[in-house]
Amino acid sequence: MKQLVKIGLAISVVFWAVSLNAQQSDPHLIYEQNCAACHVPHAGDFVSENLVATENGLVGKASGRLVLDFLEAGHGRLSDKEIDDLIDQFEFIHESGRLFQEKCIICHDNAAKFARLKLILRDDILTGRYTDRNVAEFLLHHGRLDATEAQKMVEILTHQLQVE
Repeated sequence: MKQLVKIGLAISVVFWAVSLNAQQSDPHLIYEQNCAACHVPHAGDFVSENLVATENGLVGKASGRLVLDFLEAGHGRLSDKEIDDLIDQFEFIHESGRLFQEKCIICHDNAAKFARLKLILRDDILTGRYTDRNVAEFLLHHGRLDATEAQKMVEILTHQLQVE
């Protein structure tokens, strides 16, 4: 019996450590915990208001300095993994534009929360968690999206599920 308790405790500790590590790699959480106190509350707003893309990567509008160099020099005191995750997220945000904010934010809180609470990937198809609807098909008639925007939104929402 004591052996079973020890095994159960060990499994619980491993599960907790794995889930903690997964949470720490969430770029939204990284931004909110390490950046939002001094910058705007959401990474999407930060990217659109403060960064521009160059052939070398994202740079600060005001400084002209590469964001990657700035973070690697110690700004935010992030680990290498956190920097990589944040840069990947910033680049994704920049590439995807402000589509969610322009078309969806009026009814849905934010893309990450919405995707993680309401959607799921089933056989690699973005699906309503509770409605079982194919999101790509649903968006063709929802949210004032044209076909190109609907496909882009599926990519954005799918990305939100995959970054955790």
